[in-house]
Amino acid sequence: MGVMEIGMSLACFYPLEPEKAVVEAAALNIRVCEIFLNTFSELEENYLHELRGLCDRYDMRVYSLHPFTSFLENYLFFSPYPRRIADSVEFYRRYAAAAKILGAKVVNIHGDRGVGLEDLDEYVKCVAPLMKLQEETGVIFALENVFYNSVNHPAFTARLRQRLPEVRFTFDIKQAFKGGQDAYDLAEAMGGSIVNFHVNDRDDTHLCLLPGKGTVDYDRIAGIMDQAGYNGPGLIEVYRKNFGVREEIGESKKFLENKFVLAK
Repeated sequence: MGVMEIGMSLACFYPLEPEKAVVEAAALNIRVCEIFLNTFSELEENYLHELRGLCDRYDMRVYSLHPFTSFLENYLFFSPYPRRIADSVEFYRRYAAAAKILGAKVVNIHGDRGVGLEDLDEYVKCVAPLMKLQEETGVIFALENVFYNSVNHPAFTARLRQRLPEVRFTFDIKQAFKGGQDAYDLAEAMGGSIVNFHVNDRDDTHLCLLPGKGTVDYDRIAGIMDQAGYNGPGLIEVYRKNFGVREEIGESKKFLENKFVLAK
């Protein structure tokens, strides 16, 4: 038996800059994180090397990163303008380079706004450049189940995995429920293709809460992740309004470490 490593997305501290968020997270004994790059200058090599040095100083591993252009991805990759798609691929190559500098293995992708639900062939065609970029760079471009996109639907996700075996996912509990889906069914549909895990909670009146503050069945989630063979960290990801002081995140970390005991 082993305990899933619990870390956090530094987006929890947004709009705090990544270098300041690293210091805040380190104070909570966080040793693995996701970094949200928030603007163009944070893709510059000098900045990234300084950020990597800071993470190393605090013994913090960067597991994944999040593009600040996520909200544009439906337009960049899932609309029919080849030149824009080609330009977008080259821009996203910069995220892959950033991931390598930071030591991250995953870049999150928010993706489409329902293209796949209408036409699986079109979806596969649109996501193909990202899959090629994944192959070329060795960095995983993981499709996150943001509430508005196609992979937030279990049936579609199961079909996509059959059609595109190389596809990988970031599973986010709150996003599934926010989109009216069953998070447990979605995790099962993603199965062994999950490479990143955003952990949060919710209840009947709150879309997002810190883990342990709502009604999510973490024992059930842990069982699904274990059966899927997931071997990455669980990254707490909530909004800044979902907690008062940072120590509350530390309490959720301890809660999850008692829940995610996996048969590894």
